[in-house]
Amino acid sequence: MQVAVRTLTLFAAATVFSCTTQSVHSQGNDPLVAIQQKLQQRIVLAGLDANGEITTAGSVVTLQKNSLQMCGTVAPAGAGAPNNTYKNGKLSAGMFSWNLGLGLLKIDPNSIPMHTSVAGEKFWIVHYNVTKSHVEFKIWTDADSNNVRYWTWLVIPFDKKQVPSPEEFMNTLAEVLAIEPAQSQGDQASQPQNNAGQPASINNAGSGLGSAASAEGTYVRKDKTNDTMVLGPNGVFALVQNGRRYDGNYSVEGQILTMWGPKIPGRQKCSLVGNVITDPGNTIWERPAAPQAVAATPAAPAAAEPIPAQRVYEDVAPPPPPAPAPTISMGQTKDQVTAAFGEPQRKAAAGPKEIFFYTDLKMKVTFTNGKVSSIE
Repeated sequence: MQVAVRTLTLFAAATVFSCTTQSVHSQGNDPLVAIQQKLQQRIVLAGLDANGEITTAGSVVTLQKNSLQMCGTVAPAGAGAPNNTYKNGKLSAGMFSWNLGLGLLKIDPNSIPMHTSVAGEKFWIVHYNVTKSHVEFKIWTDADSNNVRYWTWLVIPFDKKQVPSPEEFMNTLAEVLAIEPAQSQGDQASQPQNNAGQPASINNAGSGLGSAASAEGTYVRKDKTNDTMVLGPNGVFALVQNGRRYDGNYSVEGQILTMWGPKIPGRQKCSLVGNVITDPGNTIWERPAAPQAVAATPAAPAAAEPIPAQRVYEDVAPPPPPAPAPTISMGQTKDQVTAAFGEPQRKAAAGPKEIFFYTDLKMKVTFTNGKVSSIE
């Protein structure tokens, strides 16, 4: 029953879009027509089936702002999704009105999976509509690890006094949604399908990652080896510079590496030549070349070579000379004698005289007033 209702809802949305497009085009040179045409040039809509699954790949867009509120496509039919409005550089969601509508339909909001998207996440656009007051986009995600897809509405209102030019509107759109360049999207209509009849995921469609794959790896800052830039798979990068970490997305077109993320102002374009990246600040990052594997070939044992006698004296240090034998002389103190010969085996004292007996040396040393006076 839910599938039938969802089919009707999607068909109704397509009908509304068709009617709106016709009415816009019938207005001749109206600026709304120019915006519609510009969107048609830049955006390829992804196709949905009756169950909300992506069947045809379209343009891939990357969120540039945080806090886009989305709900699961498994929500009851008629529940709709939050309306996210982008105005004056800020993204806000009308959660109150959406929850109020759920209450009127007697739908428990806690029964609907929710997701708050952040800058850097990628989406499909499955529908857009140009009206006299705004342009609205229906945004769809790939299935997450729990096999749940999310969707939402993004509304960009016009100024009440004047409809913007196509260029002005596209600049505003780029502030919140970055559309992959048309030349990197290729022929999306002819994109290979998988066994389930669905195209590749967002990470493999229209993102120009075929050329980015060759750029993947770890780059080290030339003048500061503690700073690293990792270009990972699926167009995701991690940068550590001056002790701070930056994360985001990247794309590669020829020798241009474009990077963007929540902590990076705008879309930064870098030069990528071989294994060297030069960023806008002229900082150089290098990817170390992978060492070539060399097969280990055991060397043939060398024949033993007799060492001539003369060579022994040249290569081997001579032994140190023997230490001089300890000596004793008249007038030395007891400390000097014991330092040279050690403690005596026996001592004897007689008034001002003291005698040290070294029986192992067969020596007797007499001290008078603490100094050697006789050696026997």
